[in-house]
Amino acid sequence: MKYKTYNKLFKTNRQKPKKAFTLIELLVVIAIIGILASVVVVNVGSAREKAKVGKAVSDMKEIDTVVNMFLNDTGVYPGDCGLLCTAANDPFINNLGVSGWSGPYISGGIYSKNHSWGGHLGYYNGIDPGGNAYYLLYLDDDPAGTDSTNNTGVIPLSALIAIDKVLDDGILSSGRARAGEEGDHSNEGRYNATIGEIVIRNYID
Repeated sequence: MKYKTYNKLFKTNRQKPKKAFTLIELLVVIAIIGILASVVVVNVGSAREKAKVGKAVSDMKEIDTVVNMFLNDTGVYPGDCGLLCTAANDPFINNLGVSGWSGPYISGGIYSKNHSWGGHLGYYNGIDPGGNAYYLLYLDDDPAGTDSTNNTGVIPLSALIAIDKVLDDGILSSGRARAGEEGDHSNEGRYNATIGEIVIRNYID
């Protein structure tokens, strides 16, 4: 009968030491995790921006619709409703002496309506230097109830372009949709994309 030696008897129970990660391998793993995390953040940010653009476009189309409902009922366009507009003089929820008015035309009016970036959703009408009547749907950079110096509702340039692409030609310096129109909204020499606001002009036939 053969006997195993002490060393041989215990040799099979020994476990080989596990190989640890090297510093380089750990750094590579950390870098990969960082890249993946940044991709996720970018995608989430992009989705949020698209949602804001979609909401802004939807709001402007809604206001455009009610403006024309007002016209069909009264034969005239509503009066302005910009930063100075209030619950008492919002033409979409108050009959301000206009014959045929059948509102309210939009729930809550637009006097306090802000877009996704915090600025006011305004409406104006007027006559351009060529004598053409028009009305404007305005995504302002100033919140409702403030003045033109507030500037806390600035819309990012990428969002302005995205809105323009849906509603017009995608070029902020031409077409019906233009960035940075202010003052009398004449559309003459007032283009400025850095202002962070956009106006859609609709001519009155």
